[in-house]
Amino acid sequence: MNIKIPDHVRGLMDRIEAAGHEAFAVGGSLRDALLGIPPHDWDVTTSALPETVASLFPDKHVIPTGLQHGTVTVVADGDPVEITTYRVDGEYTDSRRPDEVRFTTSIEDDLSRRDFTVNAMAYSDKRGLVDLFGGRDDLEKKIIRAVGDPEKRFTEDALRIMRAFRFSAQLDFEIENNTLAAAIKLGGRLKNIARERIGSEFMRLLSSVAAGRALTTMGGVLGEIIPWEIPAERLTLVDKLPRDSEARLALLLHGAPREAILDTAHALRLSNEQKKRLAAMSQSSPVREITPPACRRFLRTLGEDAPSAARILALLGLGERELEDALIEESAKSPCLSVGALAINGTDLITEGIASGRAVGELLSSLLDSVIDAPSINERDTLLELARDLASH
Repeated sequence: MNIKIPDHVRGLMDRIEAAGHEAFAVGGSLRDALLGIPPHDWDVTTSALPETVASLFPDKHVIPTGLQHGTVTVVADGDPVEITTYRVDGEYTDSRRPDEVRFTTSIEDDLSRRDFTVNAMAYSDKRGLVDLFGGRDDLEKKIIRAVGDPEKRFTEDALRIMRAFRFSAQLDFEIENNTLAAAIKLGGRLKNIARERIGSEFMRLLSSVAAGRALTTMGGVLGEIIPWEIPAERLTLVDKLPRDSEARLALLLHGAPREAILDTAHALRLSNEQKKRLAAMSQSSPVREITPPACRRFLRTLGEDAPSAARILALLGLGERELEDALIEESAKSPCLSVGALAINGTDLITEGIASGRAVGELLSSLLDSVIDAPSINERDTLLELARDLASH
């Protein structure tokens, strides 16, 4: 077997080996390479201690990323590569990280502590593939399986529960029965994990190719993440949306009380922009009649998310699929959908003596409503005349 490792990564491994130490490509990068997926980054594991690794690269930028856990980052050809010393984890008392780690000279010991078989392989040109737990076979069978006892793995680090479901969604793999049972049994341990980490994993799951598969297998674990009971029939519908995590979450939450939507956004630690998108799509209302003005009003409210919101409504039986096509067609005309796109502004209204103070904003909003109904009137003179008429009533 010959795995194509980038030259700059191979160069780091060669230098470590030339100094008398072992070095392997390991983890997710190796998994993806075996699947024929271009890895986003490469991780290296080595028998050399972190201080030794740092000393081997005086000509490169070395960052002491996590010396207590054996990791240094070496920047090669502009690419940061994490190099971690083989280690054995101590006791886990916080359901997330080991209380201590002990460095070892055995690649076998290091692989034994990892989460899933598909992530517990290592490769070097000298030794070839080191696969103690059948990871390559599980890749071929498309299975996510814990290394060793799954309950022990999930008790050590409860975030691995989320990672199991995320890998299932990302790779379109099934979770092995014992691993799935342990994940569901121990789902309550997610309460011990930082919400940011859970939110990150869950949003990555939602944007994955097989999100529906993962959601349907989560059972009660999903209730540990979203504080609202999601109708079961929605779980597989997410795959019918573009791979946009906010849109897919909006489908799951559509029609939920506003408080539940806000609670979910908070629980997942979403950004303000994510919260805004989620709230708009999950509370979108059906369009009774698909007309150009109705489409423009929908576009004004939902912006770029309007087509996704329309598809959500259609998938839930609350609207017609034709709305999505009509929105795309109307959007292509670049209609005026905001006060800033009007042919006049607040200064014009004040200069012309038409309005002042709070009335300026109210009048511009009324003008926009008129332009959305009749785009052709978005001309300076026409709008000024209309503004005078509106202001006089």
